[in-house]
Amino acid sequence: MMLKNILIIGGASGIGKEIALHFAKDGHQVAVADINKQTLTQMIADSDHHNLFPFEVDAGSSESVASLANEIHTRFGSLDLLVYSAGITNSVGFLDIDWATWHKTMAVNLHGLFYSIKFCQPILAQGGSIVIIGSGSAITGTGGGIHYAASKGGAFGLMRSLVTELGKNNININVVAPRVIESDMLNNLYPTEQSKKSLTKEIPIGRFGTPNDVFHAVRYLSSAEGKYVHGQILLLDGGRTYKQLL
Repeated sequence: MMLKNILIIGGASGIGKEIALHFAKDGHQVAVADINKQTLTQMIADSDHHNLFPFEVDAGSSESVASLANEIHTRFGSLDLLVYSAGITNSVGFLDIDWATWHKTMAVNLHGLFYSIKFCQPILAQGGSIVIIGSGSAITGTGGGIHYAASKGGAFGLMRSLVTELGKNNININVVAPRVIESDMLNNLYPTEQSKKSLTKEIPIGRFGTPNDVFHAVRYLSSAEGKYVHGQILLLDGGRTYKQLL
């Protein structure tokens, strides 16, 4: 197995953390970038892996992401995989959304994705990969509010618009779009056991997804076996979306 240089933005908690730890366990060099210094420091301290490297970044700031890309270039020389896992949401109805909430959601979920690809693409090696952690909310319009669904839908369009340009350098780009993954975000949106039970009944496979499920999808899309998968949205939902369309 060829060992890789990997950058995970939004990698200190939730899905991003699981992805980072699994890749580190496989022996890859993993740069973990996050805005939360305390969470980032604790993650590194708790880990047995010596190939995890912490970097602070504000994904919603172009200057911060540009600085991160320069640090990664200095430290690793090049990247083989960029994973964008930064994302925020809260349950706010459309009529109650204020400008600050809308802007912050877009800044992290969409603008930060643009900055990350823009500044990291020059250091991605030929044959590298980009995997975006999206959301099934962009397909259904549900699950995280209109601001969240809109930002994740923008990520779909951004990914597709880059297919031709990145393909010239044999860089594949894809979105993994989870729905109902065990996480702090899920707990915030569905805080009671009753709400979680009701939600489980909507999933044909009979369980919530896990961050580990997402990791396996990311690993495949960034592997030699997954290189011909390009410009796709992989929906991880246990069959829930299909069931709702019946």
